Amino acid sequence: MVRVAETTDRVRLAPADWGGLCSLALAILSLGGATLYKLYDISQTHRERLAAVDAELAGLKHNVELLQQDVRHLAFWDGARRSMR
Repeated sequence: MVRVAETTDRVRLAPADWGGLCSLALAILSLGGATLYKLYDISQTHRERLAAVDAELAGLKHNVELLQQDVRHLAFWDGARRSMR
């Protein structure tokens, strides 16, 4: 920093100071960008996992429906057989 000639209270940044501040700002932006990308990657992985769970649940629901149909079918034939006796 360089003191301004008119007053002793004010200072002015030297060219090297501006370079350091720009480097610091670039480092902060890089860290912020990396953090945002990591959050995006985590959320994408979470969405993929949820999609896999949803697909598995849909398959299980279909299997349960098939089992319910089989039970109804067996119960119908068992009831029909008993009524014939």
